[in-house]
Amino acid sequence: MNAIELLETQHRDVDDLFARLEQGGGSEKTRQKLFDDLADLLAIHASIEELHFYPAVKAAKTEENVEHSLEEHVDIKRKLSVCMATSLTSDKFAERLRQLKEEVQHHVKDERSELFPKVRRIFDGDQLEAIGQEMTSTMAELQKGHPRRDVPLQTMAPMPSMALPTQGSISSRVVPRVGRLLALPLQMVGVVKQVGKLAMQAKHAATGFARGVQRGLDRGKKREA
Repeated sequence: MNAIELLETQHRDVDDLFARLEQGGGSEKTRQKLFDDLADLLAIHASIEELHFYPAVKAAKTEENVEHSLEEHVDIKRKLSVCMATSLTSDKFAERLRQLKEEVQHHVKDERSELFPKVRRIFDGDQLEAIGQEMTSTMAELQKGHPRRDVPLQTMAPMPSMALPTQGSISSRVVPRVGRLLALPLQMVGVVKQVGKLAMQAKHAATGFARGVQRGLDRGKKREA
């Protein structure tokens, strides 16, 4: 299965899980299992896109689309994390699930209308098959665990859109873990940068305030003179 076909298959599976959750009914245990399956699938989908698909297709004609998709991933992960922290029996869960669904559907629409058509024009079938094989290998490894548990750590910044080694029997098991280990420090760099910007803004504001006070004092002294 080539890369785009794999992603589209996951899109349809996600839609199905959303629909089954929205139908209601079933025991709390059944609904929790549905949501866990949805959360794991969204986590896997984001990971194989960020680790393989985006770096592979990030050409001059797609760079803007890829960066936009990465930003959307962060929004999806944030909303997914909120849902994960909300009890399914809570009155707030349905609304938060709806918001997550809308974010996911917006992301899928953007990729179908903008990114995927460009990728199909740039890459031939063999190239997409090769990318798809790497994605499938990573997906199989991630399915052995609970990838949704990594999502809260990935909500501060997108994972890096960088080239990764071609996967073999060993790297297919190592790359997903390395990607997740890299995510947090890279995300923290983003947080530090943001904090630095806020600190700089506060410094400028304080400096401006001090200058304003000083000018007021100077004017007062001139009037007294």
